[in-house]
Amino acid sequence: MPLFENVTPGTILERVLSRMDTDLQTREGSYAYDQAAPISFEIWRVLMTLDELIEAFYVNENSGPYLDAHARLFAMSRREGARAAAKMLFQGQDGTVVPAGSLFYAAGTMEFRLTADAAIKDGTAEGWVLASDVGSACNVPAGTIDQIGRTIPGLEKFENEEAQGGADPESDVDLFQRLDEKRKRPPTSGNEAHYKEWALSVNGVGAVRITPLWRGPGTVLVLIAGFDRRPVDDAIVADCARYIQTQRPVGADVTVASAVAVEVDVAARVVLTSTAALPAVEAAFTARLDEYLADAAFEEFTVYANRVGALLMSVDGVVDYEGLTLNGSGENLVLEQNGVPVRGRVDLS
Repeated sequence: MPLFENVTPGTILERVLSRMDTDLQTREGSYAYDQAAPISFEIWRVLMTLDELIEAFYVNENSGPYLDAHARLFAMSRREGARAAAKMLFQGQDGTVVPAGSLFYAAGTMEFRLTADAAIKDGTAEGWVLASDVGSACNVPAGTIDQIGRTIPGLEKFENEEAQGGADPESDVDLFQRLDEKRKRPPTSGNEAHYKEWALSVNGVGAVRITPLWRGPGTVLVLIAGFDRRPVDDAIVADCARYIQTQRPVGADVTVASAVAVEVDVAARVVLTSTAALPAVEAAFTARLDEYLADAAFEEFTVYANRVGALLMSVDGVVDYEGLTLNGSGENLVLEQNGVPVRGRVDLS
């Protein structure tokens, strides 16, 4: 709560006028009033600035640019995100050159640029395209980059393999969590906190689980996931492994791997109020289930049936439920060490 939440230019003006030791009039429009009003407004502005300084000194996820400034005190910076890359396969007449810089598009607006000339020989050629914008949205499936910016004589067909490596810029929430983790658990000498810091420094990595002595002395498993607590692609795994190899203690055998998605199918029979609609209830429950599973990922190895039931009961319009199952069983769902839960099918009836 702001320190000066109830302070306004008007309340300051009233206090100033009440403390004037004068026989002059102080009503609105008087000389005293006109002199005190501008000063009161400027005092109010100073107080509002002091409120903002609290966010600067005691940073949180709402501190805006002060969060970045505070992170720099700990030699940290916001991850700017990464651009996706995809391998392109070209077919056409021998001697045709697809020039570097040629533009290709997915979904009509998602732009990719060819990184080097691709000369067709024996009817085919290969090249790489790089997304013009950063972000995970550019990690498009194979065959979806299906438009070209301009016609190239002799080029008859082109197709992309899966685009990988795109990562979103780090949000204020994620940057603050990373900063807070470093303050609370200082990394040093290759401890678990150190490996976690190294992994989280890589674009696209939003969650980490460290397993020391994974396969005996000197071995470390670094399991990573994205900001959404879902598995990451091979390009991000490779980037993370490459960076950790430059930082790890001498002699450490480090394995970096992506978490594995474990789909959680939820089914139940529900009793609704007379005004509730099943599709709306299912949509609201699905949103809360997604949030619970994301919070549970990398924190717990079990998805608890009673917590899922509590989420269902918290939805407006749900009176009762029965027959709740997770992946066909009424028991808790226990995950493997490398698993992260993701929503599968939700079937309410």
